Amino acid sequence: MWFVILLVFIFLFSLAFASASGAPWVPTWKHDLERIKALADLKPNETFIELGCGNARVARYVARSTNAKTIGVELSLLQVIVAWAQARLNHLTNFRIIFGNAFHQDLHAADVIYMFLMPEAYEKIRPKLEAELKPGSRVITYTWPIPGWEAETTDVSEGFPTIYRYCLK
Repeated sequence: MWFVILLVFIFLFSLAFASASGAPWVPTWKHDLERIKALADLKPNETFIELGCGNARVARYVARSTNAKTIGVELSLLQVIVAWAQARLNHLTNFRIIFGNAFHQDLHAADVIYMFLMPEAYEKIRPKLEAELKPGSRVITYTWPIPGWEAETTDVSEGFPTIYRYCLK
């Protein structure tokens, strides 16, 4: 019995810590997955990273519908386990889930970054993106813009969240 209580505590603690670090878990709407993939404009052999991915809905969708290498980064252990299991059930060979902090993840290999975080988290991660992403990398945010950056494209769909795309120079 104590093992179950400890396991529940670990899952709840990691979920709470992840929520406090970047955003509470609120999944990207399924309706918007195709919009995000279109904005990503992935070329063959590019790398797509979803930061603060939760159950990696977006990264798994991109993995299913492209041949891009996709990576989800999540700080909640429960969400990582769910994402891993869903990827295995769907036989996704081009998807990987990382249990880790988005603010400490190496982003040098990324061609596209997708984030659905809180505006304060965007402000906090912006210097990391500027320092690590190569020119031409795309950054896509859901619902809120990145403070201090001007979006290259803004995808507005009535009744749905706005999606912002940035291209690093």
